[in-house]
Amino acid sequence: MHTTSSSHNNRSSLRRLLRQKRRQLSSYEQKVASYKACQRVSQQAWFLNASNLAVYMASDGELDPLPLALKAQKMGKRVYLPVLHPLNSNHLLFIRFTSKTPLHKNRFGILEPCLKGYGLERINSCKIQALDLLLMPLVGFDPHGGRLGMGGGFYDRTLAVKPNQFKRPKLIGLAHECQKVDQLSLEAWDVPLTGIVTPEEFYLPQ
Repeated sequence: MHTTSSSHNNRSSLRRLLRQKRRQLSSYEQKVASYKACQRVSQQAWFLNASNLAVYMASDGELDPLPLALKAQKMGKRVYLPVLHPLNSNHLLFIRFTSKTPLHKNRFGILEPCLKGYGLERINSCKIQALDLLLMPLVGFDPHGGRLGMGGGFYDRTLAVKPNQFKRPKLIGLAHECQKVDQLSLEAWDVPLTGIVTPEEFYLPQ
């Protein structure tokens, strides 16, 4: 299934609109929203039972999962961050994140663990099928599990392994309520979310 130009344009304009809404939140509103959403996640059985989970470094007004990452580390869970794959274009690696992890900015200006001398050591990396929980950023979502990302397709490509080849981690999107739309038009390659957590709600598609 190929993207039609009108569908592509619709997604691009929706992406711009939702990013603008997200950026209009004050730093105080951002902090409160992140705290509430992280509290909501931390009470879920799938978080409590996860041994390996991946978060992301928030940018551009995204809901910040860092409080949750710190809580998970204190609970003895292994926390990972996505890193742009150096060879496999538009794919992600997942590298261990601790207080001692060396970080640098990637080409999008987002902090990620350094691969050289750290991330390339096998003990510090995690295959996606070994993750129990993947907390994902998004630009927009609908209550049915539809996710609109930044447009790079990094998560979709990384997750595009036939489901019968491995058990996917639980995919949970984190978002502000202002990022919700009634219905997203999805493409064949879009990977649906297991659920979406906002500061106000937990959306669990049927």
